[in-house]
Amino acid sequence: MVKISCILFDLGGVVVNWDDSWLIQDVSEEFQLQKEKVAKEFHKNLPAISTGKINEKKFWYTIGKDLESEKLMNYDQSILDRLFRKHVSVNESVISLSKKLSQKDMTVGILSNTELVTYSVIENLVSLDHFKYKFLSYKIGHLKPNPEIYKHVIDSVPCPKEEIFFIDDLKTNVESACLEGIDAIQYSDFAGLLKECQTRHLL
Repeated sequence: MVKISCILFDLGGVVVNWDDSWLIQDVSEEFQLQKEKVAKEFHKNLPAISTGKINEKKFWYTIGKDLESEKLMNYDQSILDRLFRKHVSVNESVISLSKKLSQKDMTVGILSNTELVTYSVIENLVSLDHFKYKFLSYKIGHLKPNPEIYKHVIDSVPCPKEEIFFIDDLKTNVESACLEGIDAIQYSDFAGLLKECQTRHLL
C-alpha cells in the first residue's frame, strides 16, 4: 500500500456536526415560508455563495425575491452566523485524531465546500491551526464534486496524488476524488474512520 503523506478532512459532517436541513427548518419557521420551497431555493443558490460569487446578503435577497418574501429580502443581519452557531457542534474525536496525525510524519488539511460566514464560526469554535492546508471552495472558486477542486489540491500539495487520503461524508465527493486518483473514503462514524486509518497504517 502507498504511504500516505497528506490527509484532508471535510468540515461539515466530519470535523463538525452539521446538516443544512437544520438551517432550512429554522428559516422556514422564522420567515413563515414553506420548507420545501426554502430548501429548493437554498440549494439552487448555495453554489454561488460557496464559490465566493455572491455574499450572504445577496444570497438571502435572491431567495427572498424568488419566494416573494419582503422580510427575507430586506433582512440586514447574518442569518448564517446566528443559525449555524445555534446548531453546529465540533466532532471532538475527529479533531483529536487530526491533531494526532499531524504530530506524525504526515500533513493534515481541510477540503471543504463552505463560505466565509460559516467557516468563520468554525474558526471561533475550534482551533484549526494544526491543519496546514485549508482548501475552501469560496476561496478556490470550485465545489466538490467538480474535478477542478481536486486538481487544485493535487497541484498545491508537495506529494503525489496517490499519497493523499481524503475523508468526506458525501458519497459523490468521495467518488469524484477517487476518479482523480485520490484515496478517499466516506465518513459515517468515528469507529469506521479509525479502522480505515489503521488499514492504511496511519495509527
